[in-house]
Amino acid sequence: MDVMETLKKFEYWDVIFTVLAVFIFYQLVGVALGTSHPIDVVVSESMVPYMYPGDLIICSRGVPELNDVIIYSGMRQYPIIHRVIGINDSYCRGENPYHIPIEDKTCYTLKGDNNDAIDPPVSEEQLLCVVNAKIPYLGYPRYLIFKILNI
Repeated sequence: MDVMETLKKFEYWDVIFTVLAVFIFYQLVGVALGTSHPIDVVVSESMVPYMYPGDLIICSRGVPELNDVIIYSGMRQYPIIHRVIGINDSYCRGENPYHIPIEDKTCYTLKGDNNDAIDPPVSEEQLLCVVNAKIPYLGYPRYLIFKILNI
């Protein structure tokens, strides 16, 4: 076996090891913080000026309070990051333009800081995590992948 072949094999193993290590790290952080989305990246301007596209956010499982920023699964293919502006209020109970009442569960009224419209009511089952920290610009490579490839 010549030297070039050996180097190529090492390069492949390095890539495989790196991808595997990142995946395991992400899963361990998720277990430690109690959520499937422990680290995420802001991809829209809905939370400007508090969060900007490319900001990395860290969150954990918890019960959100008024004014907390949360991540929830909505009608889009990706999680949504918005602020809690109401809990179990009349908007949640059916007085909303979507005519969606959530009666027997904890319900949250959410809105992006930079949005005019309020989101449809969100049940506690839709919550993924409560945002604990943000790191500006650190998620920018992921944001660029989202914008260019839409993934």
